Amino acid sequence: MKRTKDQPKFTTYKESGSRRRDLRARDDPCCEMTIHIHNQGGAVNIYNCPPVVQPPVVEPPTEHPPELPPTGDCIPLALGSKPKKSLQEKLLPLLANNQVPSVLAAAFFQTARRFLLGRNPANALETTAFGVLQKLSPDLRRVLACSLQVFDAVPSEIRGQLFAPEISGLGDQPVGPSQLAELVSRELLQRASLEVFGEKDCFTEERPGLARFVSFSDDVGNPPLLGICRINGLRTNAFKPRLRLSDYTPDELQQQCTLEVVDDQAKLNCRVQTENCPGNQVEGTCLRVIEVAQGQAVTLEGYNFFNIDARVRLEAKPPGTVTREVDAHVCGDETTPLTEIVDGVELVILDCRVQDQMIFRVPEDLPEGIYGITVVLPNNSGNPGFGAVLESFPQQFIQVVPSVTATFQIATERLDAVDETSPSWWGSDEVGIRIIAIPVALDLTPGEITEDNTHNFRFGNVDSGDDRDMSRVIFQQSGVGGVALSIIGFEVDNEELYEKQIEDLGAAFEEILKSQWSLIATAVGGAAGTLTALALGISSAWGTAIAVAITLAIDLAFAYFGRADLIIEDAAAFTALDLATRLSPNFPLPPVLEFTSAGGVDVKVEPVSKDVQYIERRKYDGDDGSEYHITLRYNRL
Repeated sequence: MKRTKDQPKFTTYKESGSRRRDLRARDDPCCEMTIHIHNQGGAVNIYNCPPVVQPPVVEPPTEHPPELPPTGDCIPLALGSKPKKSLQEKLLPLLANNQVPSVLAAAFFQTARRFLLGRNPANALETTAFGVLQKLSPDLRRVLACSLQVFDAVPSEIRGQLFAPEISGLGDQPVGPSQLAELVSRELLQRASLEVFGEKDCFTEERPGLARFVSFSDDVGNPPLLGICRINGLRTNAFKPRLRLSDYTPDELQQQCTLEVVDDQAKLNCRVQTENCPGNQVEGTCLRVIEVAQGQAVTLEGYNFFNIDARVRLEAKPPGTVTREVDAHVCGDETTPLTEIVDGVELVILDCRVQDQMIFRVPEDLPEGIYGITVVLPNNSGNPGFGAVLESFPQQFIQVVPSVTATFQIATERLDAVDETSPSWWGSDEVGIRIIAIPVALDLTPGEITEDNTHNFRFGNVDSGDDRDMSRVIFQQSGVGGVALSIIGFEVDNEELYEKQIEDLGAAFEEILKSQWSLIATAVGGAAGTLTALALGISSAWGTAIAVAITLAIDLAFAYFGRADLIIEDAAAFTALDLATRLSPNFPLPPVLEFTSAGGVDVKVEPVSKDVQYIERRKYDGDDGSEYHITLRYNRL
């Protein structure tokens, strides 16, 4: 279309595909027109000089809810922003990687539903939440109503995998504090069980493994019927098939470390121990003896844990004289078959392919020292010829150390954008990061979410190769059992209006989440008593469960708000002993850790250095081609 001399000039905002193109007059103050071009595969019809009409009256969203967007985006696309994932693209990794529905996210949407319906607050939870939602602008209330429409439009079988059905199926009924505490406690138990056992129901449903017995002959020898393959994930000398020294990883070997100063630089120097082994050895080299704090749990993995009445005997190495037996909680392997066919012969599987598991708690009053551990299993298999009691062989070892009461500090240092989101030529990334550090008490009661332990970072115009300063203390406390870290980051639109919508909605959700958590934290700590009885002790699994539950709730909320793509997602937890060993010169650097988050972000944790401080880099690879790194620094004060 050519412009004549007397026609006004136009500024054209072009967007790809079928998006709208707005052409606005800018020279004539008395004339402004918007041209909508709809390409339906035929001729292009242009309607200019439309009649002047008054802006439409927007009805309250409760009476006239907004039309469900086909992509699930309730915040319009900002001009010049990068393409964003659809709701389906955001939910698919959550469906694939998450086994426990989110209670906190379901509670938020249920509370929002009752607020938009004009209900009066029914309890303390709703009083606080309604006060937060009341502050939202009319535009943001419409976005919230739209998000609820999208929430309801998702098929119920999918919604039930992501959101606790006990809450999302309440209709317009309120969620009470006691109900929320009970459901969150159950969610944390299931997530902690996943962390320890790899299955969500093992804490609440103890089960035996299969009884695996073989007939011995002179040429076969007399292999042990009961063996411990791993202690806290590290392989032992009882591992079958037998391992050579070269098969063990450095963190499975006992190392002696010292901190040396070379050219005014502190350097950690470690060597593998080959003499005076504190525990077992392989080919003249000492295997690792794991440090366990008094009151902490130990996880064992092996074969033939076929009785849930199993116990664990702890015997102090000389000159110690203490011997104790403690209860164990068993979760048997239901996957590995009892037998296999080898060269046409049916044989019992009796090696470390079997993954029977159990946990036990080291007594809080057990004196310090190195202890041999033996699984003691009453024989209820119906094979009395193997004796009334089976005992694991050979004996394995742990080192019991005092509970740690020091003051620990964790700080963020920097953000590195190795690769921005694709396509990079479209523009820079706008990165928003939230970090929540929740202390966990010695009795497993989680702390509240407050302004002091919630940290928001915002970085604009981030390109590949850029870095940003993140210097901030995110956790500093003493006398705690551990800490749970929730780290989540999004790439958001860069236009001010849309940025504010996303930030304001996120802030409202975060404020409601804080109030929910504060009201139920003590009750959730009561569920920790159950965990203690099940021998979990102060395992980092409980802290990880807390971090995952909070991170997932934030991830789900932002998925339904739209216009924010997940690029960083991380849930970490450390016991006080974990932090102490990371900062002690007597221990080597921890091994590299890799996992995939619920939202599909690949996480890799790499130690950087260790002197008087410990520094690690946490790397995040998104499925959109992005790679971001966050550097953390740990101190013992």
